[in-house]
Amino acid sequence: MDKNYTVSDDCVKCGICEKVCPVGNIGLNESGRPYFKHHCEQCVACIQFCPKKAINYKDKTQNRKRYTHPEIKYTDLAALE
Repeated sequence: MDKNYTVSDDCVKCGICEKVCPVGNIGLNESGRPYFKHHCEQCVACIQFCPKKAINYKDKTQNRKRYTHPEIKYTDLAALE
């Protein structure tokens, strides 16, 4: 399900994507860049919470707005592990 996800050069290697993924599908390589482990459940939290809009799906999300609930921070999702 994640084979069409991409990470652009805008990635600042903050690790938020890894922290918000509810199934642990995102890892960070030696340089801190995210990679996908191929058990994605399509929640798109990684896309929505990326502060630089660096994670995208195919050619569909690059120019779209991102949405996160105003009362939920990425740290709230990260704490659910």
